[in-house]
Amino acid sequence: MHLLKDSSSVIRELSFVAEDEGKIVGHILYTLSRVTGPDGKIINTITFGPLSVLPERQRQGIGKALVMRSMEAAKEMGFAAVIIAGVPEYYPKLGFKRGYELGLTLPDGSSPDALMAYELKEGSLAGGGVCKFLAPEYGKAEADDITGFHRAFINENYGGKLILRKFFDDDMELFKKWLYLPHISKWYECPDSWIKEVEGRHGKFSFINHFIAEAGGVPIGFCQYYDCYFGQGYEDWHKIERQGEVFSIDYFIGEPLFLGKGLGKGIVSLLTSMVKDKGGKRIIVGPEPDNTPSRRALEACGYAFDGRDYYIEF
Repeated sequence: MHLLKDSSSVIRELSFVAEDEGKIVGHILYTLSRVTGPDGKIINTITFGPLSVLPERQRQGIGKALVMRSMEAAKEMGFAAVIIAGVPEYYPKLGFKRGYELGLTLPDGSSPDALMAYELKEGSLAGGGVCKFLAPEYGKAEADDITGFHRAFINENYGGKLILRKFFDDDMELFKKWLYLPHISKWYECPDSWIKEVEGRHGKFSFINHFIAEAGGVPIGFCQYYDCYFGQGYEDWHKIERQGEVFSIDYFIGEPLFLGKGLGKGIVSLLTSMVKDKGGKRIIVGPEPDNTPSRRALEACGYAFDGRDYYIEF
């Protein structure tokens, strides 16, 4: 998207967003493409992508609505067909056909399952042909250093600030490495248990919200918050009667070079704001008695000590 935003290949009239109560929850973008038939005839087609929906709003029909509404507009504009490289298990449900069913191939002669097409004008792709995606930005995106781009993007748009982003599958190895570093392992004696929790984040531990903390686009630590009503099934330090009221948080700075820079306080502050925005009434935290840096970070964010735990109320 960053590369395509100023591209001449983008069809502005077919860029749509899905909006719910004033918030953008998804988007779709189209670029130019073409199919060259066996006789050399050029068929001008279009291609969408990226198509995205906020993770918490997925599987609610938003992606389908964006595809169908935009293709309706594309048909009205006179375009003949849509060709895509997409998820082969999904798009046939929307009426797309495999490229090989229509005799379509990529320039290298292959016709993978991901190559699919939708005729906006019936018979427009009869006879098949070679598909070419015309936006050069697609190839550049695949060749770019994604990590380098991410860091530059965060620094440009967030001024190198501390941010919390969702935990991705690719973060697991880094997370495991952090847990066994001396400055972390002395506080967490059973890292395997925490690893199992994070590995089960799409299953029985889905009530826990996991994040990676980044400073200037560099991953520096891990954090999470969870509703203690659901957490009490796995720990017995508090009895909670209702969900959505009492939460707890955990965090650590994984990268040694970022210790002692006030980032713990920043992470606690961001987690606290997240819970408050969700309507939580209270956060309780139980750091180890001799974990002075953690206690100072909590106190700096307004948490009080009741003789057993630290807490804050809203």
